[in-house]
Amino acid sequence: MIVDIAKALVYAGIPVAVFSYYLVMLTRGNSQLKSSNATELKKELKEITLEQKEDESIFVRILQKKFIKFGGGFYGILALMTYLHVEFNQIVDFFKNFTSLSDFIDSIGLKMLINFFIEAAMNLMTAFMWPIYWVKILPVDSLWIWVVTAFLAHWFATKYALSREV
Repeated sequence: MIVDIAKALVYAGIPVAVFSYYLVMLTRGNSQLKSSNATELKKELKEITLEQKEDESIFVRILQKKFIKFGGGFYGILALMTYLHVEFNQIVDFFKNFTSLSDFIDSIGLKMLINFFIEAAMNLMTAFMWPIYWVKILPVDSLWIWVVTAFLAHWFATKYALSREV
């Protein structure tokens, strides 16, 4: 059991805590959030308007919008992490399949575009069923230990981020 708790901390707790903290701090920096706890944060995220900064990358903007769209709670954070993980792996696999630039250029077309949209929709479904996805990928012996560890990591990271000055 101690080994499973250690694995859960390394594979789930730390990444969830870092991701939760980063997203809350990022959103607080681009909006006027007044929340002091996670429940207030979820309510406030529904009515938020982001201030766009000129020096901000497109990736950061998209990440913030997805964070707000997914709700900012524990389930939403894990769904967003899962979605990003699946999409990243598919992009890497997509480019691994090409042996040359000409192969890539030859594959560009309507079929490729349709496949991207279909896969994005399927990845969204996978993201919302994140426990099933992570059980297949990670060395999980006890799902409950992993979920509780991830939840506590998210809760502490969010609480800490909301208590800090921006």
